[in-house]
Amino acid sequence: MFGNGFLLWGLTALLLAASLYAAFRASSESPPATRVGFGLHAAMTTAMVLMLIPGPRWPALPQILFFGLAAWWFVLRAVSRRRVPAGMHAPAGGPAQGRRAGAGRGTLLYNALTMAAMAFMLAAMDGQRGYGASEGSEAAGLPGAGAAHHGGHTGVLGQAGRDGVASAPGLPLPGPNQSWGGQAALVLAVAFGLAAAVCAVQLLRRIRARNGGGGADTVLELVGAASMAMMFAALAA
Repeated sequence: MFGNGFLLWGLTALLLAASLYAAFRASSESPPATRVGFGLHAAMTTAMVLMLIPGPRWPALPQILFFGLAAWWFVLRAVSRRRVPAGMHAPAGGPAQGRRAGAGRGTLLYNALTMAAMAFMLAAMDGQRGYGASEGSEAAGLPGAGAAHHGGHTGVLGQAGRDGVASAPGLPLPGPNQSWGGQAALVLAVAFGLAAAVCAVQLLRRIRARNGGGGADTVLELVGAASMAMMFAALAA
């Protein structure tokens, strides 16, 4: 599963495109809250790309703190009673939709969940890499069990294994302390899969209605949700 190079690089290309679009939207003329929202989505999709491609890992803790704060930012936006002036809200369905009467709260809470899930994914992968490095060093009888934790990787959707069992690099072989993380990842994979389905339905409705407004933003959300679902499924496997 996910050992297919075409799938790996196809997903990477989609995330890169989504990151560039979100960065463009963040730099375009729009309200500050809208630019911040798109900027956070650009950071999230970029971090997901870095998880997939081969190369050394970025430190996990600063990323976890960053996306944790991003989640709180969306929560505070969702619960804020401040009304957005006319013309100061993002397009409907956009990642950083402003607070309007009767609209926006669900979108903002969903974005908060997305950022929190990203922080969880980073924490889970970091902890699981440490577990896998320790297990491998102990099996080989080598000192410095955690040394491999700071080494290179080959991407979350690649393949690595021990005793003929394939798994995604950065993910450990099954262990007694990993069940909770796998169960949480499975729940999140299902949740984001459902979110991707909802985004796909919304996109089809826009296409059938020949209403292009906000269509690109919906595609951004669709790519983000589908990618999160696939990566959490890889973590749960």
